[in-house]
Amino acid sequence: MNKKSLIILCVIFAILIGLVFVKKNIKPEISTTEEIVDIIVSPVNIDGFSEIVLRLGDGITENDDKPRNVHLVKEGGQWIVKTQYGVYADEKTITPILEKLDQLKGELRSDKKGILSDYGLADDEGVHVELRQQDAKDIYVIVGTQKAGYQNNFVRLGGTNAVYVVNENLLGTLGLRGEEEDQKLDVKKWVDKRIAHLEADDVVGIVMTKTVNETEEVIIDIRKKSGDGKKKWQSVKPYAFGLSASKIKSMLEKFNSIYARDVIAPDVEGVFDSPGWAGTFTLEDGSQFKLVRGVKDEEEKNYYVKVEGSGYFYLVPVSTFDSREKQQGDIFAGNPLKVEEGNVEGIEINDIDSKKKFRALKKLSLAAAETPAEGAENEGDQEAKEEYIWQAPDGGTIETAKVKDVISKIKDMNLEAVSPSGSSPKKALTVDITKEGETKKYTISKNTTLDNGKECHFLRLSGDEQDYCVSKVHVTALQNALP
Repeated sequence: MNKKSLIILCVIFAILIGLVFVKKNIKPEISTTEEIVDIIVSPVNIDGFSEIVLRLGDGITENDDKPRNVHLVKEGGQWIVKTQYGVYADEKTITPILEKLDQLKGELRSDKKGILSDYGLADDEGVHVELRQQDAKDIYVIVGTQKAGYQNNFVRLGGTNAVYVVNENLLGTLGLRGEEEDQKLDVKKWVDKRIAHLEADDVVGIVMTKTVNETEEVIIDIRKKSGDGKKKWQSVKPYAFGLSASKIKSMLEKFNSIYARDVIAPDVEGVFDSPGWAGTFTLEDGSQFKLVRGVKDEEEKNYYVKVEGSGYFYLVPVSTFDSREKQQGDIFAGNPLKVEEGNVEGIEINDIDSKKKFRALKKLSLAAAETPAEGAENEGDQEAKEEYIWQAPDGGTIETAKVKDVISKIKDMNLEAVSPSGSSPKKALTVDITKEGETKKYTISKNTTLDNGKECHFLRLSGDEQDYCVSKVHVTALQNALP
């Protein structure tokens, strides 16, 4: 072989090596095909499926740090994440991916099995999505791990070689994270981190308990009972004040909106040996849902919380749970002492700290009693025009506006059910209210802080052993209104 032939062979060999290198390192070329087609013919909607399986590649080389499988199953009408201890799945996450698959359109790029790896679509590559139905054909889609730009993905149907490019970031929606060898599926993306799934209107019983000095105390025990064709909340505990259906519903909705920071395996020992709080919710069908709050984690940033009978624990931020617990007792109707200017006949308040005493008695105005009102023709008309004044014990007149202000501050007080204080704070106020010839006596304690950080003045009706929390704001407003 002469020198010239040798040079030609070397050049040809170099060109061949270059072509191989280019083929391995360039992205699949976009063809000139412009026809947009529906990739999945069958309708895809959340109601039609009972199981969804996601798998990254072959799904075999999986560990806790790099999960490669997600298994969602519908049980009893509710989606759960089988690969995350059976916790509730978030349908708001499931629905968008199904909607995208239902509307999936794309352009054909290849129909050759030999180059599926160029698109990240070989059988042991890509994100495999299996949608399983009981009474219809399953749907099997593979999304390639190679991308055609930031928003475009390659897809093919299982059992076929036809590759389509779609204008959807399906990999992001499916929860693929990381690059190359570090890729994994975000399992927790599919988890509904709400710790309670209650329909407020379906709840017919609520019992909330709290451990105080190693003793379980019942804070709330109420039942919804039927009567006169209506359902009404009643208390098993002998509360002295009426309940508010709207406030009870609001309280349930607040517990329903507690979100956990994380869902973990139920393998942490001892965290529920002495539960600090428990709430049992009875539903119309007789079933019960029980939440239990355990101790704080090592960093004291979260409580361990569980649903009785479940196979997982929640980690709930301390601030989140404490805020709901502080609000749980707000179940009483407005104006709990039922005071109005028209029905109060006498009022006496003793502010012990400031040594203020306020006493006002309602009296018929002498002018109204002795002078017929203009145009009054009979006794009935005269009674309709009767006017009252407020008198002090010494017979002096008290400005009606001042009495109205005091009554309005009592009317504004909001009572809440709380756990026993464990001590008896000193009295700050005594309040006696006379209506329809009957006097009810109340005491209001000095401000105290409960173990959950809630500040309360304890109000108690004479003869009753139950304390009710009144906020410092309302008590201060009443004290400031005293002349």
